[in-house]
Amino acid sequence: MAVTLTEAELRRFIAGPYASFLRILTLTTGSRAAAEDAVHESLARACERGDIKDLNRWVLTVALNVGRSRWRKVRHETPLTDSAEPGVDAHPLDVDLLRALRRLPRRQREVTVLHYLVDLPITEVAAIVGLSEGGVKNALFRARRSLAAALLPDHTEEVTS
Repeated sequence: MAVTLTEAELRRFIAGPYASFLRILTLTTGSRAAAEDAVHESLARACERGDIKDLNRWVLTVALNVGRSRWRKVRHETPLTDSAEPGVDAHPLDVDLLRALRRLPRRQREVTVLHYLVDLPITEVAAIVGLSEGGVKNALFRARRSLAAALLPDHTEEVTS
């Protein structure tokens, strides 16, 4: 069933998955402000578009694309660093995780957040980010190795997948 984004539907979205989407985009973009911009832009596009079959997936996909587009524009201007703060309402575990995720290449960061934090299956992650399933698995493997080195103090060279 297609959804036309009415004011009531928009209010349901903001009361429901909006906060989760901000968290997902904050972790993938490295910036709370960029996350808010991406989610708001995707909602504005949804209002203009009209009928959408799966609003949550559509908004997530468009928000990730907006975040990627922004990243491409500013990557040469401002590197993703540890100096940016995740936000006043950030969970303490998110701060360490965000710092570790910032060190990952963008694609590894996106697939890690979508697969492990959003709990999407590899096939859906592949469809959202535009990679093959093998590409997603490879990115996840590399991300796990990097995250283990960053987050586990007594990390050894062998990380199981």
